[in-house]
Amino acid sequence: MDLIKENKEKQRKVYKSPTFYRKVWEQQPFEWEEHLELLDKFMPGFVLDYGNLYIDYKIISGVPANTFPHTKEFIDKIYNFCINNINTTSPYAHGDWVLSNILIDDDDIHIIDWDNVGIYSPTEILEKLHSDLKSAFGDKFDPPSI
Repeated sequence: MDLIKENKEKQRKVYKSPTFYRKVWEQQPFEWEEHLELLDKFMPGFVLDYGNLYIDYKIISGVPANTFPHTKEFIDKIYNFCINNINTTSPYAHGDWVLSNILIDDDDIHIIDWDNVGIYSPTEILEKLHSDLKSAFGDKFDPPSI
């Protein structure tokens, strides 16, 4: 497996094998059982295996959204996808809408990296979504009022 990402602050590494991604923590970061149940609910089949300090994830086809031109149509597409995802997973929310967590495969859009999934207030959800998209798109993103 090849190391593809390391987050020293979160004490986490991500490896890629030919058939899966493995996320490894130096210490257990959250309540595993609830996290695994939520992943199975929102992305059935995404978790392939897990152990005390790792989770193996299915490789999802697609290109990260941060590689696409930031046209108004694209920004609207991403925003609408995020809002639909929020409505689908309510009262839980993904919580980390950076563009590298959103994969586009032709007409299909998927969201990965569910480490921050949790229950948040509607205001917290929209503030975080708008903050993430504002960070990604800059002045091109004009969020609706909360």
